[in-house]
Amino acid sequence: MRHYDLLPEKGWEVDVDAVETLADENTAAMVIINPGNPCGNVCSYEHLNKVAETARKLGILVIAGEAYDNLTFGSTPYVPMRVFGLTVPILTMGSISKRWIVPGWRLWWLVTSDPNGILQKSGVIDSITGFLNISSDPTTFIQAAIPQILENTKEDFF
Repeated sequence: MRHYDLLPEKGWEVDVDAVETLADENTAAMVIINPGNPCGNVCSYEHLNKVAETARKLGILVIAGEAYDNLTFGSTPYVPMRVFGLTVPILTMGSISKRWIVPGWRLWWLVTSDPNGILQKSGVIDSITGFLNISSDPTTFIQAAIPQILENTKEDFF
């Protein structure tokens, strides 16, 4: 694991030049957290496109942590990383605990955005499925509550 810097003078954007410098033949993915915490940054469409193009150039996937996906401030509109799935495979992680304000539930989901099927062909999907078949460990009362939470949350909540 290697860490890249964020650029405070550019609104905490990813230093994509540093990502290219850090990457080598063992690099499989890069992780981006958007919206960011604790900085509160929201990446622009243009910047996320640069991230996707950099990942494509390096032949790696992007893991997008989007727990705060609809809790943004400021004038930059939130753009989910998945819109760049045609450019590069994307694994997105989201959380019910932030969006629905239920801290401590620790219930996450994982979504792939990969219309070209690269993750399936490479065995990544099978590996994830195999792991989750062994242990996903959500609390059962949370599992039972999810359908009602998703169906009954009014749009004005967001």
